[in-house]
Amino acid sequence: MKRLTLLSLTLFGAILLSACSSANSISWAGLTADANNVYLATGQNVYAVRLSDGSKVWDYSASGGQIFYSDPVLTPDGQLLVGSAGNDHGLVSLDPATGKEKWPARFTNAADRWIAPPLVFNNVIYAPNNDGTLYALNLATGEKQWSLPISKSLWGAPVTDGKLIFLTSLDHFLYAVDPGSQKIIWKIDLGGLSAGAAVLNADGTTLYVGSFASKVFAVNAADGSIRWTANTNASVWGSPVLSGSSLYAADVNGQVYSLGSTDGKNAWPIVQPDGPITASPLVRADGSVVVATESGSIYAFDQTGKPIWNANIGGKIYTSLVASGDTMLVAPYGTETLLAAVNKDGTILWKFTGK
Repeated sequence: MKRLTLLSLTLFGAILLSACSSANSISWAGLTADANNVYLATGQNVYAVRLSDGSKVWDYSASGGQIFYSDPVLTPDGQLLVGSAGNDHGLVSLDPATGKEKWPARFTNAADRWIAPPLVFNNVIYAPNNDGTLYALNLATGEKQWSLPISKSLWGAPVTDGKLIFLTSLDHFLYAVDPGSQKIIWKIDLGGLSAGAAVLNADGTTLYVGSFASKVFAVNAADGSIRWTANTNASVWGSPVLSGSSLYAADVNGQVYSLGSTDGKNAWPIVQPDGPITASPLVRADGSVVVATESGSIYAFDQTGKPIWNANIGGKIYTSLVASGDTMLVAPYGTETLLAAVNKDGTILWKFTGK
């Protein structure tokens, strides 16, 4: 309980910090990558960093009260979308090649900050805001098409099966929204708040989601009925990750689980690295599972839960790891290192400090 209390206070406190804080001490960072560059949203800056050597490609500096910690999103038409957690409430479109703004004006019609990254689907941006509203924006212009009040704060990224949009909420519910009718089709109580995104299986029939009720749920995507529930030892903050027939999840007590996707049974012994875990696990191409801890370490396990290697990055890690090829990207909090690249055996390749 002490770990959970400290972690919750740290993260919820970070949400409330003002724009006057220094760029690398405001909160966790947002992170995404393509084959050539890593895109890092942290403090008052968005950076593009070259994957091969960690050199800075460009730097978008905040103006008008912008602060960033939502994961940037690369769109099919060549945009980089990133929402501000500052008092401007802006959703910005950048050119991934240059860092220049692409839309003539930021979308600023939301009533609160952006914590969740948006979903881009059928040339529409579906952006959940901390004001509890789902906004639908034109992909080309950023103009609002419609908005739907959902509930309390929305922190998890939406997912879609091609028809419905599914999103979690801090009000304990998982929602299914029909973008055509702009209505909530169903909702299901998860027993506790859900800060991470739901995960959809390959055939679009089942959603997997963790909650602060110390549970992981498998939910029927068609009607919201619960297929199975798995108990964890503490709250599940990050999204679970589905790989084959296994669902990997971690809790804020630092325990990692390998759950059967059809029954929720844990196949691993007690696997507990050196600190609380809020970031989602990462499953690499070789099948190894990598987790990052609040203690600033990353650990790799094989498919039986046996440790393979570990590395200390420093600071605290709340942001989920991102992979590009064989390279893993780590964005620690509370240290001069804003971004680190790690290879498949845990060796640190380079560190980026914003310079």
